Amino acid sequence: MYERSPLAVVGLVALLVVGCSKETTSSRNIKTPGIAALIDVYADTATTATVHVELKVGGSDSNAYVILENGDELIATAGDEMKTLTSRDEGVYEANFSGVGADTPFTVVLNRPDDTTAADNSGSLPAPFDLAKPTAGLSRKDDDLDVAWAPSGTDDGMDFEFDGPCIFPYSKSPSDLGSFTVSKGSLESKGGDKPETCDISVAAQRSRSGTADPAFDPESWFHLHQRRATKFSSNP
Repeated sequence: MYERSPLAVVGLVALLVVGCSKETTSSRNIKTPGIAALIDVYADTATTATVHVELKVGGSDSNAYVILENGDELIATAGDEMKTLTSRDEGVYEANFSGVGADTPFTVVLNRPDDTTAADNSGSLPAPFDLAKPTAGLSRKDDDLDVAWAPSGTDDGMDFEFDGPCIFPYSKSPSDLGSFTVSKGSLESKGGDKPETCDISVAAQRSRSGTADPAFDPESWFHLHQRRATKFSSNP
């Protein structure tokens, strides 16, 4: 089991409580092996993407965030374009890119003038896709629901989430074959013996994993996603 050395978490006692749950500390207090870098690239269109990085101390599930100070900075590159990430929240950093597409390479570097720089974070973007709007007005109880997207046929993971005020959340992770069927009865209605019609949102995601620098906490990650969404009307 990995044990964090005292040097890796120097200054953990300096954590400051923010609000009721979120805690923060300065990066000057934390050595690189004590930082969990949660790096995600989200593409919501065929040509644009956002690099989103959360820095934590205490592992990926921690509520303690690291604020970059003392000259520490995050630099992202997409293809030939390089940008410095800016703070979106305490311990959360982002940069937006355009002109990206299938297999565009992304890298993220944590530059640290007074500690170990973590430069080996990289991955390539999955191919974009279009999500077809499911047929509206089908009965959740009596009808199968067909879901389709294109192009397909990659080795990347696919995840679908269905949600709406009249159903309990439902998720499915099919192979990237371009379609699947939600069998009747799978979308469970709320409302007991008085289920309702409502709009159901569909969130689809094609994802692949990159590589996080081993200089970071081993719970760090680098994930890249294409995200699409639609909604349709659903009857009981």
